[in-house]
Formats: sequence, structure tokens, C-alpha cells
Amino acid sequence: MIEIYFEQANDAEKLFCLLKERQKKTMNLLFQATYNGDSLVTIYIYDNTDQVILSDLIPAMTKFILRFIEDRLLLSIISGTFYFQDKEEQHQILQLAHSFLDGERYDYRKGKQSSISRETLIANALQHFLKDGLSFSFSSFITFRLKPYMERLQHYVELAIDEYKLEQEYQNFVQMLRDCVSSKKPKLSVIHLVHKPPSFLFFDEKLCEITASELKQMIDRNLIISQPMYIDSSILAPLVSIAPNIIYLYTDDIDDGMIQTIQNVFQERIFLCSQSDFAKYRAIGAKQDR
Repeated sequence: MIEIYFEQANDAEKLFCLLKERQKKTMNLLFQATYNGDSLVTIYIYDNTDQVILSDLIPAMTKFILRFIEDRLLLSIISGTFYFQDKEEQHQILQLAHSFLDGERYDYRKGKQSSISRETLIANALQHFLKDGLSFSFSSFITFRLKPYMERLQHYVELAIDEYKLEQEYQNFVQMLRDCVSSKKPKLSVIHLVHKPPSFLFFDEKLCEITASELKQMIDRNLIISQPMYIDSSILAPLVSIAPNIIYLYTDDIDDGMIQTIQNVFQERIFLCSQSDFAKYRAIGAKQDR
């Protein structure tokens, strides 16, 4: 028999449900739960051959940890190890940690996802620990037996915090540029901005191209000096310095990073168009000039 003690009754109930799922599939598991007082719950696992532990108990406990305990552990690391106490900050960092854990974001420290999954780390720890006749506290198992798994979680929390801080810096940078644009008198009322990856071409309201040297002369030097973050001198700096009322932005790649930043800074002043639209407008303009 294996005895597992839980400090929270709802944790025991969740594992109990997962054990029932395994029991329906294999008909191998024999178990029961007892309440000791108001909160402490014990789950008893019977008929604990190595095969039953390996094929039924370990998969159920692994799924339980990943599904119900992992977020709790992540939040504990976020608040206890890195001292983020604000609930909204914790939530944002937790969501970023999930994006790294799920492989949606690139692990720039290691270069790739580890070949050993979190599921395997947990299962390995359980396999080395569980045996017939064992009696243990679930919280103690988490604290003392899951070091590689906890190190993995902390690694991704660190990545999430780095990403969160970068995002905060970016949002502050964008807001400063917005304030700068709103405080300026437009040097040109309309700009046509054509995206030719990786560069951009500037045209005035008559669709005449503005040269790089002309753009350079329009740049507000105080803008370059006052910004704590790097501001692109060929695109953002002249665009913010001109502060046009309307920007027609021609692109076929709306997910491009600079496109996103321009949209974030100029917001309602931006009108998105396709690159083919610019060729049509220039052709129309050429006919009208004849």
C-alpha cells in the first residue's frame, strides 16, 4: 500500500478523479480516500506492483502535477523567488512563462527546447520514488524530489521576466513617441510610406519621393538625444519628427516589427494599404499631371 497525504482536500479530489480515469481504462488500480479532520486527506493506493505504479499511478500523478499544480509552482517562483507581488504583473509573467513552456517563444538562452520534457522529468522523479509500503506528504514530494523539474520552471520564469521587462520598456518607449508626436506641429500633413523590406520609402502628399538627405534634415536632434532607447534614424526618427496628420502605409507584411511599432505610435493617423495600391495611386497621379 502507498499512502499520500494532502494538505488541501481539493488537491486530493483532483488526483482521485484522475486515478478513476486510469482505473476505467486499465481496471488495475485499487484506491480509496479518507478525510482526517477538516482538511488533511489521505489517498491509499493498493495492489502496488511495479507494473501498476509505472502504467497507472505515475501517469495519473504526472498529469495531476502538470494540470493542477504547475501554475501554482510558477506563481510561487514569480512571487517568492523574484518578489513580484502585484497580481496583474504576476498574471502577465505567468502567461509569458506559458508561451515559453509551450514552445511558442524561442528559448534564446539555450537556443532550443530541452530534449527532456517536463512530463518526463516528473515521471522520472516518481519512478525513482514510488514503491509499495511508502507513506509521504505530497507537498514534501514537490519540495524535495522535483529539483530538475523546478529548475526547468525557474528557467522559464526567468525568460518570462526578461520578456516582461523588455515589453514594459517598449511600451514606455512607444508612449514617449506618442507624446512627442502629439506635441509637434506637422512639418508635412500627409506622408506616403512604402514598405520595401527591409527599408521604407517616404513620399509627400503629391507622391514625390523624399530623399534620405531631406529626411535627415527634418530629424529633430533633441528626439535622438532624449530617448533612452535606440530610435531608428532612417524610419522612426524622421517620421516622428515630421509628425504628419495622416500616414498612408503601404505594406504586404503587417506583422513586421517596425510596421507594428509605427502603428502603435501613430494609431488613428495610420491608414494601411497594400503595396499594389501605391502603384495604382502613382499611376493615377501621373495621368492627372499630363
